[in-house]
Amino acid sequence: MIKIGICDDEKQELDKVHNYLIKYKKDSTKYEISITTFFSPLDLLYNVENQGGFDIYIIDVYMAGMLGTDAARELRKLDNKGEIIFLTNSRNHAIEAFEVNAAQYILKPYTEATLFSTIDRVINRFNVERRHMITLKSSEGTVRIYTRDIVFTESGRNNYQIIHTIQGDRIEVRITSSILFGLLSPTKSFLKCGASMNVNLRFIRQITKESIIFDTGDRITYPYRIYQSLKDEFLRFQMSEE
Repeated sequence: MIKIGICDDEKQELDKVHNYLIKYKKDSTKYEISITTFFSPLDLLYNVENQGGFDIYIIDVYMAGMLGTDAARELRKLDNKGEIIFLTNSRNHAIEAFEVNAAQYILKPYTEATLFSTIDRVINRFNVERRHMITLKSSEGTVRIYTRDIVFTESGRNNYQIIHTIQGDRIEVRITSSILFGLLSPTKSFLKCGASMNVNLRFIRQITKESIIFDTGDRITYPYRIYQSLKDEFLRFQMSEE
């Protein structure tokens, strides 16, 4: 089951997206899809907090009372895994969209085909990520980890790497950073950051010249010399058509 939540405070726009998705649901018979609409971001947030999140969120940026990008920041506190697609009349909030790890930023007016192709990419991507798992020997025995749950890895004692997960676990494994990156790279969202760290671009909330801040609240420092290339890779990932 793929759960999609739509939020727009203009009924005409809300109905438009909903009708498009009804057609998408009929055409995409290989997926079981549920669609829920919300007329305000507060209703969406209340639903997520009390009934759980969605696999995909389609959110208008400009809404009365709360911008869609602000609602997305609150969503990230409640649900780190849902994919966010923004709909908007302006590019002014594109950077905020990247900061909340949005899957896509679609400018209005958009076509049915544009929305459908975006949803196809999102579903294909997280289907791959949900299947990819690695098996490693840790300091406490053999562990199997879904790569989608890994936020970043860093060097620990001796030749050990410490894997930080979205669930808050710290798993110590005896492996080099480069070999570990090779195991993570099929997921496409990992970037080798300097000689000792691998980061999941999907969980990056902010990049400064001194550190990377993740959705989990973790902060790591990195070599300043790679600041520009790191920022470029992050933006390229966010804007990727893959």
